[in-house]
Amino acid sequence: MRAWSRRGDSVIIHTNGQSSVPSMNQSFDLTPTRLRELRAFAAAARRLNFSRAALEVGCTPSVLSRRIAMLEGAVGARLFLRTTRRMALTARGEQLLAQWQRMETVMTELAADLRPADGGLSGRLCVHLPGSFGRHRVAPLLADFMREHPGIRVEATYEDTYVDMVTGRVDLALRLGRLADVQLVARRVGTMRVFPCASPDYLASAPPLRDPAELKAHRCITFSGYRRGTLWSFSRQRQRRAVRIEPVLTCNDAEAIRDALLAGVGVGLQGDYMADTLVAEGRLVDLFPDWNLPSFPIHLLWLPGAERTPALRALIDHLAQGLAA
Repeated sequence: MRAWSRRGDSVIIHTNGQSSVPSMNQSFDLTPTRLRELRAFAAAARRLNFSRAALEVGCTPSVLSRRIAMLEGAVGARLFLRTTRRMALTARGEQLLAQWQRMETVMTELAADLRPADGGLSGRLCVHLPGSFGRHRVAPLLADFMREHPGIRVEATYEDTYVDMVTGRVDLALRLGRLADVQLVARRVGTMRVFPCASPDYLASAPPLRDPAELKAHRCITFSGYRRGTLWSFSRQRQRRAVRIEPVLTCNDAEAIRDALLAGVGVGLQGDYMADTLVAEGRLVDLFPDWNLPSFPIHLLWLPGAERTPALRALIDHLAQGLAA
């Protein structure tokens, strides 16, 4: 008899031809909910600490406690002895831990059976990326990744709008700037510098521009997604300049702003991922190289526990390495 069978959406694990948890139901249905409860129990049994176990499985201690309580209800017995100072497994808990470890072995074998014959990674990943930065910095890395893992299918969206990763069914997102989603796992992979620049043609006929305060006399271009809006705050050592500019053009696309700058429309902010090359080529001028604007941290985000998927974990590592280079 094979080590596993399927009933509807459930998988039933058998060891030696019997259900691996004989004291429960004759067949212990491993629904997604029951598997979460068992993983919570196993983590707590290994660490004998609910807070540390919660970190391991990617939930809060209260959620982990509820999952274990639900499992105890299904088993019909207490699995832990807890006091204010120590925590230990009951005899039934020790038995269940041993049974779960046998289940893990069987599920590992099942995963190996389902793995593609060539041993490569497979699956589908949904990725959400900021428009311009995603196209310039991430798209080439994504292409390299897919050449290396042809069994993976990727759905990539490039847009400068917020997406709810749960309702949008997004596996991985890249965000620039301050994070708002505290429920997501974040990995910082770099920093984007922004600075004001203009074309040599514009500067040849424009008023002098030696200090950020003089921007008020210039034609400025702003990005509508810039959190600080028309207030550009510069710093240099202990000096500060907060300049409220009057834009002649407001745009929601960084590449359109770049094109306007190259055409000599005025002065605008650009990210280093695009502007560094244009400055090196002499097509744009970094106006105040001694002054700094607030930079943007770059983060990869995913749902807690999702990184256990081999394909997603491989993509996270690939992008982190590429963006840090």
